Amino acid sequence: MSIITFLSDFGDNDWFVSAVKGEILKINPEVQIIDITHHLNPFDIKQSAFVLKMVYKNFPQGTIHLTVVDPGVGGKRKPLIISSGGYYFVGPDNGIFSYVLKKPIVYEIYVTKSASSTFQARDIFGPVTAKITLGMDLELLGKRIDKFLKFHFPEIKKKGNKIYGEVVYIDNFGNLITNIPVKIAIKKIYLNKFFSVEVKKFYQMAKFEEAIALEGSSGYYEIACYKGRANTKLNMNIGNGIIAVI
Repeated sequence: MSIITFLSDFGDNDWFVSAVKGEILKINPEVQIIDITHHLNPFDIKQSAFVLKMVYKNFPQGTIHLTVVDPGVGGKRKPLIISSGGYYFVGPDNGIFSYVLKKPIVYEIYVTKSASSTFQARDIFGPVTAKITLGMDLELLGKRIDKFLKFHFPEIKKKGNKIYGEVVYIDNFGNLITNIPVKIAIKKIYLNKFFSVEVKKFYQMAKFEEAIALEGSSGYYEIACYKGRANTKLNMNIGNGIIAVI
């Protein structure tokens, strides 16, 4: 059975998610559609790119990842199909696939005049994912292109025994996920000149609401407060800088 994952900022209070799924099922009633989440921050492309980076490899190769966070819907941005690393990605050309691409083959989807200028997930992206599950040649769905939007994952900088990084994501528990890979052994992380957190093995090694750093399951260090929200307790947001000591 073919698998389509669906990731968006649509929420679940409206008909948008169901409408997209309905159009997919009209074309292939046998496909399995798995929701990653529809509660991404509206219009937040980099948050969406990070979530996709974290989850896409958890699915079998051949999975089609339908990802729609699309503030430029109906405008000049192109609708894309991407084949990369044994997976397919369908969505807007706004950088949302930046963190998952490995020698990608990219197609600009052919768009009919009947497609809505405000709901292209329903009229373009959903149907295209369904057609891919049926084995349709990508050349029939779009034209091959070389230029598309891509941005880079925030890089760490090393200076002496210090690594300069930043917060790249805040999860549902308020944990601060950084861009410092866990393959680098560090002793502590400084949030500012005066406040640092020690690296612990697991959450319960901290006292109630004590801030600690851990080797996160994401493959990056994270900062957490045991049974508390690190983002609010520490007044930290995405993009805030941190310093790790090796």
